[in-house]
Amino acid sequence: MSNTSDSLRLFYALWPDEAICSQLAALQAMVNGRKLAPENLHMTLIFLGQQSRDLLPVLQQVMDELPSAAITLDIDTFGYFRKPQVAWAGPSAAPQSLFDLQHALWNRLLQLKVPLKPSAGFRPHITLARDASAPVVSDAPTVVWPVRRMALMASLSNPAGVSGVSYVPITERQLA
Repeated sequence: MSNTSDSLRLFYALWPDEAICSQLAALQAMVNGRKLAPENLHMTLIFLGQQSRDLLPVLQQVMDELPSAAITLDIDTFGYFRKPQVAWAGPSAAPQSLFDLQHALWNRLLQLKVPLKPSAGFRPHITLARDASAPVVSDAPTVVWPVRRMALMASLSNPAGVSGVSYVPITERQLA
């Protein structure tokens, strides 16, 4: 898209409450690299990239059509994506309900012909740090996350002189 004021960088995510966010932030002490701001910790379901603002009503409505089953995640393992140099934490065994939610979202977006980049597959994770090396953690605590909130988020660049990005909710939905 040529005019970025007519588009937003968007993604769907599971968003932790403050207590879980605090526990996830504590895991960051076990990895090196450029840590994400604690308020930005989340689990991306689908990254949409730059999308026209005209699509927002459709993207918001999609969330109401998705399964609303409660999901509990045991964040009990660390991992590493080598090419983007990302250290992450996630579930060693994610529940089927998480995959069902992500799959339903992906399929609905395809039905609506929302432009999506091909996916290499869904690996449930929470990015803890960028420009990181592989975590070496032998005995990490488990964060039990009862997921209750899903959101359509916009990723906004911070003003000049402030590093990083801010994630701003466009719309949110409670899960059962």
